[in-house]
Amino acid sequence: DYKQAKAVSIHPNGKADSDQSYITIESTKEGEQGQTEELTYDYLVNATGPKLNFDATEGLGNGKGELGKNTVSVCTADHAVHANLELQQIFDKAKKGERQKILVGTGHGMCTCQGAAFEYIFNIEHEARKAGVRDMLDIKWISNEAFLGDFGMGGLHMKVGGYAVSSKLFAESLYAERNVEWIIGAHVNKVEEGKIHYELLDGSMGEEEFDFAMLI
Repeated sequence: DYKQAKAVSIHPNGKADSDQSYITIESTKEGEQGQTEELTYDYLVNATGPKLNFDATEGLGNGKGELGKNTVSVCTADHAVHANLELQQIFDKAKKGERQKILVGTGHGMCTCQGAAFEYIFNIEHEARKAGVRDMLDIKWISNEAFLGDFGMGGLHMKVGGYAVSSKLFAESLYAERNVEWIIGAHVNKVEEGKIHYELLDGSMGEEEFDFAMLI
């Protein structure tokens, strides 16, 4: 059963006359906007999506709350289409023998959604192999995570080959296997054309140049 609506409140403990968990939704359907309804549940997946704030980092946004011209994004469908077009140009240059630097990660020290960037960097790595240009790409990860595999939630454990493996061990192994370098504990504080500036947890500053950057 599909409801075109937004969730406005979550009540895991039910209410005075019932222990049944429920949420309150508000319709966004044309002609029914504003109408509220209560939906009960046994298990809830609360997929809220990101709140985009590109202007939190100088040069990442355009000063109007939208994505700037220095990097790409995959946070919306339009962003993803644009990012793919830009990436194909990088692949085309690589095919002509021009070495390219790709940077993917988080664009601010308080940013979340590291998982989406993690998926994207390895999508790029996979597509580069398919296109035959992987050897012409330097791919690097930059993130505010405390460690690789943190994903903004202190890490996790997963079953791999019948064994429980930490996301830290899994991520470190994967990055090494795919020859993806990394910078962690980094707060990107400024983005310029072809260059980002960042501060590490120990207060040291750094810069990283790029030909293509996707920062969440």
